Amino acid sequence: MKSKQLFQPLIVFSIPVLILLIMATPPAWTTLTGKEIKLQTAPIDPTDLFRGSYVNLHYEIESVKLAQLDDSIITLFKTENIGIHKRVYVQLKQDNSDGLYKVALVTKKKPSTGIYLKGKLEIPYELKNAASIQIRYGLDNYYAPEEKAKETEAKALIKPAVALVKVKNGHAVLTRITVE
Repeated sequence: MKSKQLFQPLIVFSIPVLILLIMATPPAWTTLTGKEIKLQTAPIDPTDLFRGSYVNLHYEIESVKLAQLDDSIITLFKTENIGIHKRVYVQLKQDNSDGLYKVALVTKKKPSTGIYLKGKLEIPYELKNAASIQIRYGLDNYYAPEEKAKETEAKALIKPAVALVKVKNGHAVLTRITVE
């Protein structure tokens, strides 16, 4: 009887720990085994009362031209409502001149090869009037000590910042920011 009484609390307390471990696995695996790529950024430095100093980043690859969309995405615009966020896969290619990764193609289908990111597509009000569409990758904030965040912001005002991101199977983890 005592073993049953000890076993039940053990199960109850181990479930939240197991959930946290499952949630932490993809970012940790990506950081350990992912390929490091460079993405062009445009930072702004805010401070959050609860989370501390961070650099808020916007990426060049977040704004995608209509010519870079797969036909499946164009069809999606015609059938979906405004403001719905749809998962898409953004295939990236490396620019030989500067080593930065740029958007090659946006599709609904997961690519079988190459470097790609999972993103959320923001469907515009009218596709006809849109010059580009927006995709969010969840790489918007880079947390740093206050002094380092201010230093990064000051340097980024002079020269553009580059985000170093580890990528594996569409998952991305922002590892650091450099100003080149």
